[in-house]
Amino acid sequence: MSKLEKQPFSKADGELRYVFLSAFLENNIVLVQAIGICPILAVGITLQNGVVLSVCTAAVLLPSSLFMSLLGERLPAWLRPPIYTVGAALILLGAAIIIDSFISHELYAALYVFLPLTAVNTLISFRAGGFSVNHNPVVALTDALASTMGFSLVICIVSAIREAVALGTLWGKPVKLDIRIPEMALPFAAFLLLGFISALLQWSKSVIVRRTRRKELYK
Repeated sequence: MSKLEKQPFSKADGELRYVFLSAFLENNIVLVQAIGICPILAVGITLQNGVVLSVCTAAVLLPSSLFMSLLGERLPAWLRPPIYTVGAALILLGAAIIIDSFISHELYAALYVFLPLTAVNTLISFRAGGFSVNHNPVVALTDALASTMGFSLVICIVSAIREAVALGTLWGKPVKLDIRIPEMALPFAAFLLLGFISALLQWSKSVIVRRTRRKELYK
């Protein structure tokens, strides 16, 4: 039986750790699989934007993954995408109303196009519509949480750097930086940052592999 096949509800901690670390870091949804990049390029300009999109992604991906894990195999393949897309759209409609009415109208104005688009984000279809259908709820939720955290980590890092360097603020508060590059607010700057962070991740993985092999040789 394959490690990632659907198994009984009870899962060993080791397997859940493997699923979590794989989705969160080793095979990061953005840096390794290049999924969910569009919102980072377009609106990952301030840390507030990054946090809001992270929360909305979690609010959609976690219940979608749980639903598809429990009922996905009972549904025809053609019916699955419309179901989790409509469900995600309803969740994001509620999120948009809350942001606009109770948090910040300006924040909603900056994100109003991308909040509904999160419902059809490839991150949602790839994890909820693909991975979760073939795994039990515990594994599906672990993967959804790790994927969300991996996406959130990347978008928040990129957004914080762009806000600080382009706007001279962080979470709307002024920061003292000698460097000011307004062009960092443009999409190409986010793409370059993603490339650097991805390269750093690959380098870190290669260092860990070399150290592991070295330890095994000296055992």
